[in-house]
Amino acid sequence: MTRLTEQDVRELAAELPIFEAALRDVTSLDLCQVALRACGVDDDASPLPAARMAAVPVSSGLGAIPCFSECVQVILQHIGCDAFVTERNDVEGLQEAVSRGAEVIFVADDHRFVAINVRRSVCADDDPCTANGYVAALEAAAGGLAGRDVLVLGLGPVGRAASRRLVQRGARVLAAEPDAERASYAVEAYGVTVVSLVEGLDKAELVFDAAPAPGLIASEWVRAGCIAAVPAVPSGFTPAAQAALGSRHIHEALALGVAVMAVEALRGTVTPRA
Repeated sequence: MTRLTEQDVRELAAELPIFEAALRDVTSLDLCQVALRACGVDDDASPLPAARMAAVPVSSGLGAIPCFSECVQVILQHIGCDAFVTERNDVEGLQEAVSRGAEVIFVADDHRFVAINVRRSVCADDDPCTANGYVAALEAAAGGLAGRDVLVLGLGPVGRAASRRLVQRGARVLAAEPDAERASYAVEAYGVTVVSLVEGLDKAELVFDAAPAPGLIASEWVRAGCIAAVPAVPSGFTPAAQAALGSRHIHEALALGVAVMAVEALRGTVTPRA
């Protein structure tokens, strides 16, 4: 996972309604409905009946990111969960979460962000959950992915997971990845076609940006039908390109991943890391 900073998350809680409004505009779905679709659940179902969930700050390594656990709490409450942040950190926080009746515990360190269902021995991982959430949003916004070219930027953990899910949904995946080992693995594992950034943008209207590098795509590359699912922080689209896309630039640092993690942890249908 990309380690977020305090600057990345400071305004997330306040901006969540804005993100969801844009998400509704481009997909006709709210945050919870996109998460449900990402997990293969009919969007009219309700698998989150006020489930009790806890976010536990972790102080090891680089330490807890200020506001991170509080943002997780706000997102979980937004999708209907009974969520709280533990007063204690680390192992004491885990103990507190369980003693206060949490069914699912969200916890992150420098390397992993997971949601653990302590009653069902299930662990949902942020990387594939984020990938699946953004693929579901892209699919809804595009009206389907079967037979469509999708350009994936970056074949790290999220990019690989997205490539796998896109192929499963019938898309033709074009991948721009400078690392030869990552690119070769994705070709063999998922059947992606490796292209240059320019070639991919020329062929594909649909873009999945999993490369945390700013300014890769300028506004002149934004065509009328372009839709961009952008879990990368920061976005690879320039500010002018983002403005040209409007709500078709689907981008937020945390909410979709957390929502999918919650659904996966409760349902027990966990996607493995790619």
